[in-house]
Order: sequence, then structure tokens, then C-alpha cells
Amino acid sequence: MSFFIAIMAVLYPLLAYIGLTLGSPKIVAAGLIVILLLRYKFGHSLLIDKRYIKLFISSVVVVLGYSLLTDSSIGIRFYPVVTSMLFLLIFALSLWSKQSVIERVARINEPDLPQSAIAYTRKVTIVWCGFFLLNGSIAFYTALYSDIATWTLYNGLISYCIMGFIGAVEWLLRKRFKYKNSVN
Repeated sequence: MSFFIAIMAVLYPLLAYIGLTLGSPKIVAAGLIVILLLRYKFGHSLLIDKRYIKLFISSVVVVLGYSLLTDSSIGIRFYPVVTSMLFLLIFALSLWSKQSVIERVARINEPDLPQSAIAYTRKVTIVWCGFFLLNGSIAFYTALYSDIATWTLYNGLISYCIMGFIGAVEWLLRKRFKYKNSVN
């Protein structure tokens, strides 16, 4: 069930596009709220604090609720904005905690990270903060000033390609980092 819900979350912009093209924003918002609540009920995260998940769910229900109540697409279009800003908040706050989000991810495979790797994970967390800030800004612009096709193209394809590119570059840099630090 959680795999299905994760796929639905990734496909959100495409589902919103199809729904807004074929139906009313009210129906699309109601369907998306149901998917979101199912994700909350059946999904789980070992990396993100439960209170942040509640904040995320609440925030998204508010923006989708706006579309549900007003039968306008603006709340639906603001979902990616809210998502990026909440991830920015989570990643940025983790820089002031004991472990950054990326360090927590790294410790899944390597529980005993050297200090140099911890410093590296903090830098990667900062890069992701920059991405979430930029992505949220572009999502905000497309939500307010673009047609639904452009909004879907950016939020449903281009932003995922950018995330994949950052992930691939980071993976290559991490391999290089590990090699350099194991040779020395």
C-alpha cells in the first residue's frame, strides 16, 4: 500500500493536470486529500520526525482544502510550493540539530561515519536547502503565473529531473570523496 501511495505522490502533478483538465478542482482536491490521508495512515519515515510529517499533512490539507471549498485550482497548484518549503524547513533545521537529514540517511548504511564524512553530509544538506528554496520559488511562480500545462511540466517533470541530476552528481562526488579519504 505504501508503494502505491508513494507513486501517487510522485505522480501528483500529472494527476492534478488530468483531473483539472477533465473535472473540477473540487473533485481533484478531494481525491488528493484522500491520497494524502492514506499516505499519512499507511506511510512511514525513519528519517523525518513525526511532528514534521503532521505539519506537512496539515499544511497540504489546508492548501488543498482551499481548492475544495472554492472550486479553484490555486490550492492544488500550491502543493509543490508547500512541499518544497516544508522540506527546506526540515533540512535547514536539521543543520542545527545533532545530525543533518543527509547524515541520518548516510548512517543507515554506515553507522560509524568519520568526522570528514559528517562535514560532507552537512554540505550536501546545504545544497538540498538551496534546491528546495529555488524549486519552491519556481513552483510559486508557475502556480501564480503559468498555465496548467507549464505548471505540470515544471512540477511534474523538470523539478524531478533536477532532483535526479543533483542526486547523480552527489553520488559521483561521494564516490570520489570516499576514494580520496580511503587513500589518504
